[in-house]
Amino acid sequence: MKKLTDRQLRSAFNAAGLRLTRQRLLICRELAGRYDHPDVDHIYRAVKPRLRQISLFTVYRTMNALEAAGMARRVATWKGHARYDGNVQTHAHFLCEKCGRIDDVQSGVDEAGVQVFAGVKGEVRRAEVMLIGECEACVAARSVPQEA
Repeated sequence: MKKLTDRQLRSAFNAAGLRLTRQRLLICRELAGRYDHPDVDHIYRAVKPRLRQISLFTVYRTMNALEAAGMARRVATWKGHARYDGNVQTHAHFLCEKCGRIDDVQSGVDEAGVQVFAGVKGEVRRAEVMLIGECEACVAARSVPQEA
């Protein structure tokens, strides 16, 4: 989710048929400021100090509402935890299956590229490309000899 002003957020929420509450505003701001594709628990722990009365359930509900409204994307599930991206533009991801890190990948996948598949198996609304392997840090750590 790109950084939006409060007015733009209110407008986006209204267009989605949702009210912009203080909790939703803080969750949106948190997601917009992160590029590590957090899960609900990470978002909850980041927002909790600023809004003591927020519950984990509220964060789950908000993330589901943001996803349904097209304002956030669930990009992967790793070890049972859904991970989210505030950037809803078409782009690829790399998931390290060792440490769980998810990075955006600059690729040729864009809205125009998605349209190449239009009509192949029905109506294409979006495409997801997930590259899975080991990140550079995990590969480097694996190649370092262990001390006895």
